[in-house]
Amino acid sequence: MDAKDSKDIETSASSPASGAHDAHLVLIPKPSTHPRDPLNWSSGKKYMILSVLCLASFSGAIAPLSGQLNLADQEELYKKTKLQESYANSAALAGMAAGPFFFAPISHLLGRSSVIFWCILFTLVCQIWGAVMTHPNDYIPYIISRLFAGFFGAVPTTLGPRIVTDLFFLHQRGRAFMALHMAFLFGTIAGPTFSGFVSAKSFFPVEFWWTVGLLGFTLICCFCLLEETGFDRVNFERNPEIPQGLVAKRLATFLFGQSVVLPTTWKETAKIGVTPFLIGICPVTIIMGIFTLISFGFYVGVNALTPVWLQKPVAAGGYGFTLKQNAAFTFCHWIGIIFVQFYGHYLNDRIPLALAKRWNGGSWKPEYRLHVLWLPSLVINPIGLGIFGAALQYHLHYMVLALAVFLVTIGSLASVPVTVNYVVECFTRYPAEAGIVIRGLPFYINPWVEAVDVGWVYGMMAFFAIFSYFFVMLLMWKGHAIRGIQFSSISSSEEGEKLVEE
Repeated sequence: MDAKDSKDIETSASSPASGAHDAHLVLIPKPSTHPRDPLNWSSGKKYMILSVLCLASFSGAIAPLSGQLNLADQEELYKKTKLQESYANSAALAGMAAGPFFFAPISHLLGRSSVIFWCILFTLVCQIWGAVMTHPNDYIPYIISRLFAGFFGAVPTTLGPRIVTDLFFLHQRGRAFMALHMAFLFGTIAGPTFSGFVSAKSFFPVEFWWTVGLLGFTLICCFCLLEETGFDRVNFERNPEIPQGLVAKRLATFLFGQSVVLPTTWKETAKIGVTPFLIGICPVTIIMGIFTLISFGFYVGVNALTPVWLQKPVAAGGYGFTLKQNAAFTFCHWIGIIFVQFYGHYLNDRIPLALAKRWNGGSWKPEYRLHVLWLPSLVINPIGLGIFGAALQYHLHYMVLALAVFLVTIGSLASVPVTVNYVVECFTRYPAEAGIVIRGLPFYINPWVEAVDVGWVYGMMAFFAIFSYFFVMLLMWKGHAIRGIQFSSISSSEEGEKLVEE
C-alpha cells in the first residue's frame, strides 16, 4: 500500500467491513515512512505476492496427496491392502505436520521467499521420486517419498502467516488468511481429484508426473515475483541493502537469501526454533489446539478414508466405485470449499470489526475473530459428521454420503483460517511459529471403527465436535485473562488498539 492508499483509508468512510458507515479505520500496525516497508507497497504488489503465495500453498498441498485415490494399481503392484496403501496419505500428513517446525526458524536465517522457493523445488524432486517407484519392492521408498513431499510441501502455508502480517494491516488480514489457507486446503482436495481423472485409465505414476509441471510453473512464479518482506520499522539502518537490478535482486533473494534478510545469528535461529514449543504450551494455544485437533482432525479422518469406503466392494459394505467415479465424488469437497471461501471473504473481517465497534468502542480484541465460527463449527460440522456415520452404517445412497462430506468440509475448513489468524494475533511477533497448527492424523480411525462400528464412531465425533466448541466459547469469554498466562518473551498482541474511530 502506497502513501496515497494509506491516506485514503485513514480519511474515507469505512467499507461495509467495519459495519458502520460513519466510522474510519485506523492503520494497525502503523506503517513507517520508508518506501521499502512492505506496508507501504502498492496494493497491486501486495496482492501479486499473496497470489503467488497462494499458488505455492496450492501446489505444495497437491503434491503429497496426489496419490490418494488410485489405490488399486498400488495394491496390485506392491501386494498390499487398500488400507496399507492409504498409509501413504498418512505419511504425507505426518510430513506436513513436521516440516513447519524445521523450516520456520530456518526462514529467519535464509529469508521467507528463499525457503519457499527451495522447498517447492524439493517437493518437485519428491514427486519425481514417487513417480519412479514402480518396482514391487518399492512400497517403503514410495511411502517415504510421500513423507518428504509433505515435509517440504507444507512450508509455503507455514511461512504464509508471517508474510501476510508483513504485508497487510489488521483490518485486511481476515480475508488474506482465508485466501492463503483455502488455497492450501483446496490443494488437498484438488490433488486427488485431478490425479484420479488423469490416472483413471493409466498406470498410477502419471498422477505424480502432471504435478511436476505445476510445481515447475510455481517455481518460475516464485522466482519472478516473490519479495523478501522482513523489515525493521524502528531501526532503518538494520535493514540490508537490496540490489536494484532485476537479475541481481532475484539472485540475492533466492541464491543468497541471507544477504537480503535482517541479520540473524545461529543462536537467535535456535532460540526461534524453540518458540513454537513455548507457544504450544501456552494455555491459549492448548485450548485452541484442542478445538482444532477435533474439528480439523475429524475432517482429515473423513477425507482420508472416504476413498477406502467408496472403492470397497458392495458385498463388503462399500459402494464399489471405480477410480473415475471416486474422483467425480470429490467435487462435493470442491463445492464445500467454494462455499467456505465466499463465507470467509464476506464475514471474517466484517464480523470482528463490527463487534469491535459495537462492544468495545472501536478497540480491538483478538477474540472477536472467533465469533465467525458459530454457524460452521457448532451447527454444520456436527450435523455433517452424524449424517456421514449414518450413511456408512446403513449403507444409504451415495448422494447422502456426498451431502455429509459437503457439510463436514464447510464445518471443518471454515475454522482453519480463523483459528490460525486468532493464534497469530495472540503472538504477533512470531506469526509463522504461532501458525504451526496441530494436524490430526487418520491412524486412529480404523481401530476405533473395529471397536465400536462405523456409525458409533462418526456419531461420537459429532458430539465431540459440539463439545470442542466449548473451548472456543471459553476463549470468547475469558480470552484476555487466558492470554495473560504465557511467557513474557513471546507475549504480544494488538489488543486495545483503536481500530475504529468515529
